[in-house]
Amino acid sequence: MERRSGTFWQTASWQTAVVWLLFLASIGTLLFNSLFAFPMPGQEQSIRNQVREATRQLAQAAEPEADRISQMPKPLPAEADSRLERLARDVLVNYPGVEGGFFVNHERDEFAGYAFPTGPSPPGPGGPHPPAPPAPAPAPPQKRRDPPPKEEPFIRLQARQSALEETGRVSLQSLDVGPSRVVIATSPVGTGRPATLVVWMLDRVTGPETQHAQITRYRLSTFLALGGILAALGLNWNLERTLRRARVDRERLRDELRRSEHLASLGLLLAKVAHEVRNPLAGIRSTAQLWERLPDQSRSPESLKAVIDAVDRLDGLVSQLLYFSRSDNAVREQIDLNAVIREACELLRAQAAQQNVRLDVDLAADLPAIRGSAPALRQVVLNLATNALQAMPQAGRLSCRTRRLADSGRVELEIADTGPGIDPAVRERLFQPFFTTRPTGTGLGLALCREIVLQHDGTIELSAAAPHGTVCRIVFPAAD
Repeated sequence: MERRSGTFWQTASWQTAVVWLLFLASIGTLLFNSLFAFPMPGQEQSIRNQVREATRQLAQAAEPEADRISQMPKPLPAEADSRLERLARDVLVNYPGVEGGFFVNHERDEFAGYAFPTGPSPPGPGGPHPPAPPAPAPAPPQKRRDPPPKEEPFIRLQARQSALEETGRVSLQSLDVGPSRVVIATSPVGTGRPATLVVWMLDRVTGPETQHAQITRYRLSTFLALGGILAALGLNWNLERTLRRARVDRERLRDELRRSEHLASLGLLLAKVAHEVRNPLAGIRSTAQLWERLPDQSRSPESLKAVIDAVDRLDGLVSQLLYFSRSDNAVREQIDLNAVIREACELLRAQAAQQNVRLDVDLAADLPAIRGSAPALRQVVLNLATNALQAMPQAGRLSCRTRRLADSGRVELEIADTGPGIDPAVRERLFQPFFTTRPTGTGLGLALCREIVLQHDGTIELSAAAPHGTVCRIVFPAAD
């Protein structure tokens, strides 16, 4: 059992450590995600300020081109597009991550001058994605003019609205487009209205890569948390199974300990029985020797009565010892404790009336049944009630009461008397075999009661009553 207990605690410690590691890893991942999420509002405001300033600079730098663009044919010639691209690149090179260009209004409704100096080269159609590996024989790349396709409708609409705004005004908006959150800025160029040329700028607060990383971290934290929960459930199941096995082992050890104590008590009993049996045997032997030496006329009724009394004493001693061997206490069945008490009290009612002792019986009507041996429990009640009557030879009150302990599912029997009480100095020894305070007692009555109660998985205790007397309380587990 000790080795199994050590293995159990080692296994439990290891599994608990795994659960704690998974839990701490999950918490760490969530905190890591939070560290990325908390700066987002401040980061977005910084990006808005950067895009606003870049848009204002490019609008000022492109003012000489506004009148020129209005006189050019549609679509815009490549030479004009390259000139606008150079303007945008010269400004955006100082603003990492920002892409932009121009929207040509004035019935043209086209984009020109796209530049993204800090992005991939050439930019992909969906925004700042890594470039694809080059083909073996690449064709000359076609110059790009339009914004990223997902954001293009929003930029076009905002640029048309901005063409009607006053000079120097920068329109800003933050949008969630697909997996990205972007900041779009527009500003009209020149003084004519609606403006022929409108500057647009775009910067990403979060891109697909950021979203993918965040989702990966959240998935990781979720898997770690689920792993911790599953490990905790497994640990709980294993602990329950191990504790159930330990409980069975504990019950087995308790039964073995009880048997060992029982055998030790029997050994003590045998030693003291030898002493108790010697006295009546010595009386019988001396009487028999006397009969051998004297004539038959000397066998008087008095001498015969002495032999019979000695034999009866031996028989009573052996009868009580049978309970310690459980030969009369092995059958277990559901019994009505109230019925056992009524039967025992009826047997004692005449003796109580002869001693002028009032017998009070208060039995609970809702008392559940208990498992045990009715003859053995009747013997307990008779022994305790007889002791109480012997403590009140002239007058007094003997009460027997039962009640159900609702909070614990147990049954209590209380036998109380109004005698002189028990000396506290000897109270602890009353349940020891062959210990008695009466000259004619055997010292087996209370020891027998204790043994029977323990065999019924109950408890018994003696205490002083107020203002005087003794109370014996016995508690049995209910059958249900």
